[in-house]
Amino acid sequence: MAIQPEFEQEDEWEAFLEKSDPRKRVQKKFQNYSWSFGIDEDDDGFTRDCVILEVAAQRDTEPRHVQVKLSSKHLRLSLHGDVLIDDDFSDERWLSVEDSYWELETKTNKAGERIKNIRYLLYLRADCTKYITKTLFETEKKELPDQDDSDDDTADTRIKMIANLKEPEPRREADVYFSEEEEFSEYECEGCGSKSVSVMKKAEDRCFKVYCNDCPYVSVADMNKEAPSIRRQREIDEARARKKKEKEKKKLAEKLAIEDQVPVDLAELEEVD
Repeated sequence: MAIQPEFEQEDEWEAFLEKSDPRKRVQKKFQNYSWSFGIDEDDDGFTRDCVILEVAAQRDTEPRHVQVKLSSKHLRLSLHGDVLIDDDFSDERWLSVEDSYWELETKTNKAGERIKNIRYLLYLRADCTKYITKTLFETEKKELPDQDDSDDDTADTRIKMIANLKEPEPRREADVYFSEEEEFSEYECEGCGSKSVSVMKKAEDRCFKVYCNDCPYVSVADMNKEAPSIRRQREIDEARARKKKEKEKKKLAEKLAIEDQVPVDLAELEEVD
């Protein structure tokens, strides 16, 4: 059974699942190359974390046309005498140079043409707990100024994220109460606002009334008052429905924009509390 977070943490949890899913490789493209982080099988058949670096090559490229010099700090890759990559890694602690290797790959593009590219598998060291999800080379920090240098995406931080996740209370029907105190705890005096009240039905009363212990004010008790957990459950259901409606409108707007139709006005979308 999948972990379900509280409503306030749903967006953060979805972003965490998207980032940590090894099956969903996020392709980061740059001028001479692209790379993604995920899992792949090594030569021994073991599944390992790795960075797949891809460099486009000409159709007549052969392995002898590729020159590569790899270290834990730096990668230099040239093709047909042209240097395509000559840069330092953002972090020198994660790469297993001995296990990493490149291969010349032939694929078919969307137009049906056969193309070649260099596929470099950069495996992480067995003792590395870091995930390569921000930048791979130093020059990428200049192209992506919003990326910070912190090493917060590690196995420890992901485990803490899961451990600190607070699951919502079990869903309950309107006629089920967890305790008697929950049902009557929110009564207060309508005269002075005091919460020191007693809800009872005396011999001369025709219904339950709220008797204040701090003043003589007496009022009729609302016996059909929603329990706090029931009220919160209803408010969350309403907020979740509004969020779903907003996502559907945004998805429709993107679809119509692609089809060159009149898009939905995003300013009219409802705000989710």
